[in-house]
Amino acid sequence: MASHSDLLDACDAVGDVARERGIGLLQAEDDRLDGRTVRVEGRRLLHFCSCSYLGLELDPRLVAGAIDAARRFGTQFSVSRAFLSAPPYAELEARLDEITGGFTLVTPNTTLASAAALPSLVREDDAVLFDHQLHMTVQQLIPLLQRLGAAVEVVRHGRLDKIEARIRELRGRHRRVWLLLDGVYSMHGDLAPIEALGWLLGRYEQLQLFVDDAHGTSWTGRHGRGHALERLRGPERERAIVALSLNKSFAAGGGALVLPDEATRRRVRHTAAPLLFTGPLQPPTLGAGLASARIHLSAELERLHTELRERIGYANARSQELGLPLLFPDQVSPIRFVGLGPRGASIAMTAHLKERGLLASCALFPAVPAHQTGLRFTLTRHHTLEDVDRLLTEMSRFLPSALAAGGVARADVERAFGLASPAPRAAARAPHAAALRCEHAESIEALDAEEWSRLLGARGFGVPLLRYLEATFGPHQKPENDWRFHYYRVRDAGGHPVLASFLTVASMKDDMFAAPAVSKQIEARRREEPDYLTSRAVVMGSPLTEGDALYLDRSGDWRGALERFVGDVSELAESAGAALLVFRDLPAGDAALDSALLELGFAELPVPDSFALAIDWRSREEYLAGLSRRARRFQREQVEPLADLYEAQVLRAGERRADAFWSHLHGLYLEVWRRSFHLNTFALPEDFLPRMLEHEGFEIVTLARRGSGAAALGAVALPDAFFAAHHAAERYTALVLGHDRRTAREHGIHRHCLASALARAESLGARELRLGMGAPLEKRRFGARPVPRKVWLQARDHFHADVVALLAGEAGREPR
Repeated sequence: MASHSDLLDACDAVGDVARERGIGLLQAEDDRLDGRTVRVEGRRLLHFCSCSYLGLELDPRLVAGAIDAARRFGTQFSVSRAFLSAPPYAELEARLDEITGGFTLVTPNTTLASAAALPSLVREDDAVLFDHQLHMTVQQLIPLLQRLGAAVEVVRHGRLDKIEARIRELRGRHRRVWLLLDGVYSMHGDLAPIEALGWLLGRYEQLQLFVDDAHGTSWTGRHGRGHALERLRGPERERAIVALSLNKSFAAGGGALVLPDEATRRRVRHTAAPLLFTGPLQPPTLGAGLASARIHLSAELERLHTELRERIGYANARSQELGLPLLFPDQVSPIRFVGLGPRGASIAMTAHLKERGLLASCALFPAVPAHQTGLRFTLTRHHTLEDVDRLLTEMSRFLPSALAAGGVARADVERAFGLASPAPRAAARAPHAAALRCEHAESIEALDAEEWSRLLGARGFGVPLLRYLEATFGPHQKPENDWRFHYYRVRDAGGHPVLASFLTVASMKDDMFAAPAVSKQIEARRREEPDYLTSRAVVMGSPLTEGDALYLDRSGDWRGALERFVGDVSELAESAGAALLVFRDLPAGDAALDSALLELGFAELPVPDSFALAIDWRSREEYLAGLSRRARRFQREQVEPLADLYEAQVLRAGERRADAFWSHLHGLYLEVWRRSFHLNTFALPEDFLPRMLEHEGFEIVTLARRGSGAAALGAVALPDAFFAAHHAAERYTALVLGHDRRTAREHGIHRHCLASALARAESLGARELRLGMGAPLEKRRFGARPVPRKVWLQARDHFHADVVALLAGEAGREPR
């Protein structure tokens, strides 16, 4: 969905928020660290952000190991390991072999461990499945694996049934099927189901595992070998590669690959670019690593494990006592996550804790979905039980205020994260809720038509149009055309409308705005799985309309009204099972609105241009004079000489035609729809055209070639093409178009439709002709210009968007 640049922009925006609010990108000011506290902005804070879970980073033995190595071997050994390794390397890898029970290769860090192993071992005839929540340092290798020729798919987090189904499908076409996942997931701290994956390894000989167990290293497993290696037994180990961290709990530096045999270790050592062309670990780090390895191989490690488990168990039990929305409360992981919902709640909680002398990590979009932000905190042996209690108690005390700052109630958070409800609590709302009242209706008939027309009628969203939509799309249609309409107005204390909008709950193709090559690939899969990559969405406006459907009174508390509106629409999305909120066709160049939407967790979505033509001339000559030289020549050579080729007929409200006539028009519409991959939507139902003529403001213009001997229905010739349009508030909007491919190719029927639409708009006194998306060259030749607009999306589930992005990467490497 969103491009790489859009993701970078979202990350940059989050960085700005973190700096402005003082909740991230902070600087430690200590002269000496103790592992438990840190000085920030002149204040001593008890911090819960460290991944040094065993607290070994200040252990005198590791410090002495680093100093001894520096004295004996210097501060660096600046030679590539392709030629020569520093003296401590051989001993460290030997000790790691003992710890892991495998064939170990030390790497500069865990990121480069993944970058070394996968491109060296995955071949072009392999398939690669990766968990949706796989660590981003491994996910960044996916485009490289695609370029190497591997078939790559993303699978839902933790869905073993889906994983097994894809293995069964892929094993017959590929030499091996790789599954990439984390051992301990770095955001929520949940543990991979390694035992179940071991069963899959035993069942499918083509399956290979790659596990990034950076956050599982040291604090769990025999000798601290980690979550994954501890649970992979016997033959299962022969088809598993595990990346470990020598940072974090190991407290030294670097990473390590644990490989199943010496031949595989040699292959990676000989072929991996990150090992051949990247600088090695330096002697002080290797010396600290050796000291840590000795502790791991000693009986002391079990005591360290026990002390950490005591803190984790206490945090889990105390969180439940206090009613905190803690994710995975029964798992023994030093990474803990309290779900808070919208980012306003998480920012408020993080800022409050910092003010109270407690430092924890604020998890925001795009690291997590916009409606599933929260507070991530980690536990180490440096913490006392009193420290843990202080943090959890303060979170519990402030929780109602944090949720109020996010504009949500406790029940909203539980729905967002799928948590069980604790004892009932009073609902909390944002502070401005008392001054702002949000009204919600499910039919245009429930609204004051005069007020609605004043707010949004001038933008083309008048009552007749909305009556047509409600009458045509609903539960009587196929699921993809079952649209549910919702109208919102937010009023201030005096009853004045500050915000108004209407939205549609409808099914949407996740590749709606994707490149045509991507949509074609997905449509091939949909022939077997009609619901593949489709989601229920809450869309501003409707799938058939275009234009800015968000009214804001900037003289009032419009930001508060927008926040209240988004909160209520989020509740609608939850109840409707919608994965996406899509605010479309909003004005470009509105920096204040852009900032407000970013604050509310929306990301801008790149979309194709829509086109409009301002009708501001008094004669044909004046119109032509306003065109470019090429466009004028096109009009005089390609449009005007053929003006009499087609006869146009206008069908208005109240006119009747036989069912076969409407079936013919719907067939022409489908001819265009099947080729319109620039905007990949579901086909509209067969009765959407005749229903238009039951409502004011609609018309259908048909075009039939003169003297063509076209097929006829009784005395009425069946047209070669048509367009349906809506006229309101001096705006003429072409909604849909239909014609067959042969007529378009041989007679340029599309430009005749454009010419007829322009003629109709002029004759009706319209001041603007809206032409929608697609066919930009033809529309520019008529003088149409792109309409600056933005589409903002809040994904409540990133999985489908990531699948589309993955397919876009595949399409981008195919020959054009």
